[in-house]
Amino acid sequence: MIIETWFIDVGGVILLPNSAYWDTLKERYQAPETVESLFYGVESPWAECRTGIINRQTYNERMARQLNMEVEALEALRWQSEWIRNDALVSWIRTHRHQPRRVVAVSNADDWLERQLEHFGVGDLFDTVINSWRVGAAKPDRAIYERALEAARTVPDRCLFIDDRESNLVTASELGMHTLLYTTFSDFLHQVTEFVN
Repeated sequence: MIIETWFIDVGGVILLPNSAYWDTLKERYQAPETVESLFYGVESPWAECRTGIINRQTYNERMARQLNMEVEALEALRWQSEWIRNDALVSWIRTHRHQPRRVVAVSNADDWLERQLEHFGVGDLFDTVINSWRVGAAKPDRAIYERALEAARTVPDRCLFIDDRESNLVTASELGMHTLLYTTFSDFLHQVTEFVN
């Protein structure tokens, strides 16, 4: 098996959700227990943000109003503590970086994704970043996968698509890509052995 390209999700794989962020919203700002779905659920403005209909600023303004917070306070909290870097995985990728010809981020994100990658010191992991906000389509929409394949100049059966959501892997598999569901780093190490030398 020849794998030329790794497509890797960012949120939930390279960057992990920080439970302390959600706890702070609940405790300091009396956010509801369901605050995560308020931000990222099917009814939230996230669907519009991740596809470029609105930008991060507008999204934050809407969320701040719902939480009765100052938008500046929400943005500062999100920037400082919403995500933590998955150091074990980042280190592993750096060690094995030479094996595929390309490593591409494919992320449902907002217009600050590239800035976040630099902030967390992982921008150099990727040859290309495919950001749903810029594409105008989000996983599992087929269009973002096709854009990723085009950017990587490769064919599906030479790609490994790594994501933390099973639903996002379905489209990749239907297109003919190899897939890997990211749950924990130890499970990742067990699964990835068939794709690396």
